[in-house]
Amino acid sequence: MTEIDNELFTLIEAVKQSRTFKEYDRCRIALKSDPALKERVDRYREENYRLQTMEDDGTLQDRIERFAQDNMELSEQPKARAFLDAELALCRMLQEITDRVIRAIDFE
Repeated sequence: MTEIDNELFTLIEAVKQSRTFKEYDRCRIALKSDPALKERVDRYREENYRLQTMEDDGTLQDRIERFAQDNMELSEQPKARAFLDAELALCRMLQEITDRVIRAIDFE
């Protein structure tokens, strides 16, 4: 595992040095400077995750629409929007890394 650990450390450092991560970190720090807004964003993220992972019981589309309407004002807050956009970009980058590793080792 030592060789993998070394290479993993290199990958982690590359992620930390990426523009995507630096933007996420900048936005995270800016959001933390406003504890009330950070709390709202955290609640938004929790509910968004629940909606994405729940089974559709026939009301999911209505819940998603209500969620979007209830959080429209939050998404217009510059710090909140910047953080959420940066977080999404970082998640997509990490997913791409994972997908590429899985494809490269032909994992089924």
